[in-house]
Amino acid sequence: MRVTLAVMPWHLMTAPNGAAGVLAAALAPDHEVTTYYGSISFAEHLLGEAETAEEGTARARLLPEAYMYVAEEGFTGGIGEWLFTGALYGHRSFPDEASAACAAIGFDPDVAEQIFELAPAFADAAAQEIIAGRPEVVGFTTTFSQTIPALAVARRLRALDPDITIVFGGSNCDDTMGAALHRCFPEIDFVVRREGEAPLRSLLAALAEGDQGRPASIPGLCWRDADGTSRANPEGGALPSGAQFPPMDQSAYFERLEESPVADYIQPALMMESARGCWWGERHHCTFCGLSDLILPFRSKAPDRVVEELLAGIERHQVLDVLTTDNIVDKNYYETVFPTLEKSDLDLRVMYEIKSNITPEQARALRGAGVIQVQPGIENLHSLPLKLMRKGVTGANNVATLRELQEQSLTVLWNYLVGFPGETDGCYQEVITQIPLLYHLQPPLGAHRIALERFNPYFDHPDLGFAERRPRSWYRGVFPDLGEPDLNDVAYLFETPDQGVGGATLTGLKAAFDAWREAYATSALTHRAVAGRLHLYDRRAGRRAADHVLDEPAEVAAYAALGRGRSPEGLARHLSAGGWPVDAAWASAFIDDLTALGLVFRESGRAVTLSTGHDATAVRGTAIPTPAMVGAGT
Repeated sequence: MRVTLAVMPWHLMTAPNGAAGVLAAALAPDHEVTTYYGSISFAEHLLGEAETAEEGTARARLLPEAYMYVAEEGFTGGIGEWLFTGALYGHRSFPDEASAACAAIGFDPDVAEQIFELAPAFADAAAQEIIAGRPEVVGFTTTFSQTIPALAVARRLRALDPDITIVFGGSNCDDTMGAALHRCFPEIDFVVRREGEAPLRSLLAALAEGDQGRPASIPGLCWRDADGTSRANPEGGALPSGAQFPPMDQSAYFERLEESPVADYIQPALMMESARGCWWGERHHCTFCGLSDLILPFRSKAPDRVVEELLAGIERHQVLDVLTTDNIVDKNYYETVFPTLEKSDLDLRVMYEIKSNITPEQARALRGAGVIQVQPGIENLHSLPLKLMRKGVTGANNVATLRELQEQSLTVLWNYLVGFPGETDGCYQEVITQIPLLYHLQPPLGAHRIALERFNPYFDHPDLGFAERRPRSWYRGVFPDLGEPDLNDVAYLFETPDQGVGGATLTGLKAAFDAWREAYATSALTHRAVAGRLHLYDRRAGRRAADHVLDEPAEVAAYAALGRGRSPEGLARHLSAGGWPVDAAWASAFIDDLTALGLVFRESGRAVTLSTGHDATAVRGTAIPTPAMVGAGT
């Protein structure tokens, strides 16, 4: 069959769409597959208007930077969806609520209104371009802010060709969300839920063979019976193993970008899928994590296959920047994939999501492999909120992770999350007072209250503290015709009364982080071993420059032992087992001495050292553009 995979705004244009790449590869042996990058086409549409607009006007600012800002920052406020409501419903004016949402994230409402006015013409052109390829089936992938844009084009496709088959899929269609979209929008023939390769292949086979009964047996599929009634099959069935993941076909993206004027405004990256699910989350689902339990089982590709596919993609597309789709890195890759990549002698720039209990050896393996940017899921620096999150680490662990990543000059993407039922002001004050000690380590992007998202344990278990909830207000604006039950089913983000800290504590935390970001570039705390002694050099902003020396072998050993964070009792046991017979009183006094010098971070009874190797330098900026959804991962 002739199949078009449609990637609509607001796909982040800096890399191929992973879902489309996987599906194109999965379907190619049996079907004629093309991919329509509506994201790039819409950015071109806006750019063309900007280039002919009067200088200084809002329309003149419709450059790809404006598109990217909405794609990166606009999801939680529904801005990307708002901007296409006129294209879907025929609304003539940009709603005040949408303007306010734009202003809240620093996006000029006047520029947004220009995008809103241009979206209908783009949707018309997109439908015409897709139809020109004479597809029998059009599949829309929907993630983050792509639902309303996809519906706007799907409605036009239905008007142009009543016989065309329209399929929706992607994370916006998981569980009740996909079933609600199917019930409420008759232009959608089928919705594929969960991972799409197997059900979409089965559906296409049924369509090609005219087997009208088979859709009722495809796990998770939403379909219509003879009278048009929406049916939703139970989600279930075996998930594909890592060995069954097809290699992404990314050629459509790079071919489209090569001919586009948008290419002058972005730095493209290769997309790489090496694993799905989360090996931590399938055992301990983090309470704030919005990944569905149905896709949490961890599956990964064999190490040699990861290397082979990555190097083949680099060779084919001549791109060294690589974004991985993995929610968490396979622990085995530290000893397999990364050492092999280090031997490739390529100047790679790779981004990975990792767990925040990284060892020095693992940090070195990442850097050696060309990983320059990580999202480690740090989330907080105090053990109480981390326990409430089910992160399986302590605050001291996370400080040690920041230190190890700093030592390897890896860019660290992380947000400080607050708002957990059961947290206290005290656990934040304990951290706030010590923030100046961390000025030489990479600060968080910001402090943010957690979101109540469909699929996270806080949503599934109201007794954990978020009993009152309703869809965020913008869902009513972008789905004006839906009743409350359908609106509840289609929503992913929910409003709920704040829990945990707020007020002066949250204000103080944000102020401390502002100071941290200001001081980071000019701060350093390093050490160097010389003739059995440990020399420490303190050049952190806001402190008098100082040098310190640990002379005694037991002190040098104790300082090294505090690298992962220990209590005085734990330090004494460790040293005694290693041939340094000391007691807890000695260990406590030693930690107190380091505390007085500002050389350790103390939290929940543990102390962790802060200095990096002497060659560590400040990391300046984010190297690879990534979606601004940091904090919902591992």
